[in-house]
Amino acid sequence: MSALDDGRRVSAPAAPRTGDPDGGGWRGWVARRPVAAFLLVALPLGWAVLGVPALTYHGLLPGGQLPVEFFALALTVLVMLPAAVWVVSVAEGRAGVRRLFARTFRWRFGLGWWVAVLLAVPVGTVVLGLLSGRSLQTADLPSVLLSGTLAALLPLFLVNLWEETVWAGFVQVHLERRHGLVAAAALTGVAFAAIHVPMSFAKEFTASSVLVELGIVLAIALPFRLLAGIVLRGTAGSVLAVAVLHAMWNASNSEDSVVDDLLSGGQPVLFAVLALVLLTAVTAPLVRGRGTTEQQETGSPSVPAR
Repeated sequence: MSALDDGRRVSAPAAPRTGDPDGGGWRGWVARRPVAAFLLVALPLGWAVLGVPALTYHGLLPGGQLPVEFFALALTVLVMLPAAVWVVSVAEGRAGVRRLFARTFRWRFGLGWWVAVLLAVPVGTVVLGLLSGRSLQTADLPSVLLSGTLAALLPLFLVNLWEETVWAGFVQVHLERRHGLVAAAALTGVAFAAIHVPMSFAKEFTASSVLVELGIVLAIALPFRLLAGIVLRGTAGSVLAVAVLHAMWNASNSEDSVVDDLLSGGQPVLFAVLALVLLTAVTAPLVRGRGTTEQQETGSPSVPAR
């Protein structure tokens, strides 16, 4: 048994679906294609929300330069989360909604996985930065670490937990049922990048700058979603674990973040991406033979990761 595995499995009976996947009508279609139904609702509404700061920035709406972060929060809590809950309620009924939020707050998983999602990316980013020649700033270290921890907690519970309830707990779990671990991660990464496209227009832009930014988002989203899928399998479907990983990723790659302060400034994003890739390579073998989140929840036989 690995250090990341405490042997826990979450057992819950499979609940019958409300929408009949073999039936006609919109309920049957939603039951057969829950992710497609979600995207049909979330993409146009999400683009409308994230399009507001772009329109005000270029003078097409009054308001001037608005904070994009506020509209990203609105996208999560007013568009994506309600759309996901609605689709699950139609396709799987109240039992499905309860299972979704049970994933959101699932905190009982191995200590090794807690260490991995909390520390592996920020510590790995710092180590890689030091190996590249950066210097470690130790002046007022307790204050820097405390302020960085507090700065990560607010977005964790305000944004990351609910964002990952959608992307990890709903989209990725459902795609993995049909396509396997790797393809589900790739498809989720594409959907994540697509819904955030309007953010590229909330500033001065050219066609090439938008394409470059979209490429960067995809290049980061794809390995992150693969690691998120690995963490889901390793923690028996804990969205909380993925949300913590997401918060630690943000604290590792952003300018003026705690990791940036420790490395004396200068955009640590490249080191953070390398740490992300290394963590994915180390943890992937640990979930081979484990079933998907749904298989672990229902006690179905495990299958090799694909």
